[in-house]
Amino acid sequence: MPSRKKPVKKASASGRKKPSKSVKSSVKRNAVTEETVAASDFVHTAPVKEKVFTATQWTVLMILAFIQFMHIVDFMVLMPLAKKFEEFFHISTNQFGWLVSSYTLAAFASGIAGTFFIDRISRKRSMLFAFAGFILGNLLCAVAPGFWTFLMARMLTGAFGGLLSGISFAIIGDLIEPAKRGRATGVIMMSFSVAAVAGVPIGIWFAHNFFLQLPYYLIAAGSGLIFILAYLRMPVMAHHLFGPPQNVVAQIVSVLSNEKHQRLYLMITCHFIAAFSIIPYIAGFMQKNNGVTDKQLPLIYLFGGIATIISSPLMGYLTDRFGTVRMYTWVSLLASIPFILVTHEWTHHFVVLLVFAVLFFIFVSGRMVPAMALLNNTLNPSQRGTFMSLNGSVQQLAMSLGAIAASFIIVAPPGQPMRNYLWVGAFGIIFNIAAVMIANTFKTR
Repeated sequence: MPSRKKPVKKASASGRKKPSKSVKSSVKRNAVTEETVAASDFVHTAPVKEKVFTATQWTVLMILAFIQFMHIVDFMVLMPLAKKFEEFFHISTNQFGWLVSSYTLAAFASGIAGTFFIDRISRKRSMLFAFAGFILGNLLCAVAPGFWTFLMARMLTGAFGGLLSGISFAIIGDLIEPAKRGRATGVIMMSFSVAAVAGVPIGIWFAHNFFLQLPYYLIAAGSGLIFILAYLRMPVMAHHLFGPPQNVVAQIVSVLSNEKHQRLYLMITCHFIAAFSIIPYIAGFMQKNNGVTDKQLPLIYLFGGIATIISSPLMGYLTDRFGTVRMYTWVSLLASIPFILVTHEWTHHFVVLLVFAVLFFIFVSGRMVPAMALLNNTLNPSQRGTFMSLNGSVQQLAMSLGAIAASFIIVAPPGQPMRNYLWVGAFGIIFNIAAVMIANTFKTR
């Protein structure tokens, strides 16, 4: 029996079947899913902006910045109190210069000693050792009863404080990629600014309103808290220990005999002689010659520090953008202008003096960012710790030479205005230009 054919439904006007409701909803769901997937693919394939530093790098940089903050407050707070210490210990301006230079001479000696162990132990262990000695030195400064005991306490503090700087920059070299070291140095240099904005004015205020050596108790207490933070959060950083061990003396000789290293050390020597022939005596000159009061003096450090908080990261960015040598040249040459502005009696108007001092802060601290980036970018990683430890010694020696040289140029009987300070400014400019000329013998960015 022939099968009966099923009736064929008429096609729609377009000649196609009309999709059912279930098909329509399925197509719609598929379309939505495809759009979602496409959007998701677009998000995942879009370039993600790379972070400047990793979480670990930021942690270490912040700890180093805190440590450098305490170190700089300890070093700087003495200088604005020059007049008070001269009266308290019954000493002359030239003897006060020895208080400053004794600290840096001790740091010079400890930096030499540090070369015998800094590349033999982890960065964390060397940092904690130096920081513990620094805390002890500040406690001794706080209780010193007279000039000579205070001088010895400053030498001990300087010995350990000098190690801190060398280790800090060695850590930057180990932890941060070359293209980012300018910005990393800028972060550390911000501690100088914050020290000027907060640490030094607060230290001056406590010294004026309570007793002269109170700032050293506060530095020791704050450093104790940072020590605990560093112990808990800082990684070991022992990568430099891998590889065949080298003879310490042979490594020091190798570092010092390198012609490129010799030029770097000479550049840093001229760099710091230029600045530290002027820096230790600015506060005394402002007060004795320009009539700046005890209440006005902290404002100089406050506004100077605020300015460098803004300028230091900018210097780091510009250094990475335009190169270390070019930035060092520009900033150093511009620094010669405030060298003269702060060493001459132009006016007794405080606002004008404040502007001069702020310009000095910006350009003198700004030179340091490209200078340290230049050092780190030029070094062999296997010799970085030894070089930086020796470099810390060279820096401290140069600071001492600058302060001592200025003390012979300046004439300042007790209770009388300072004379010949302008000649110190000219002396600083000569060494500043010499540092620029040496920096331009390098081709590295």
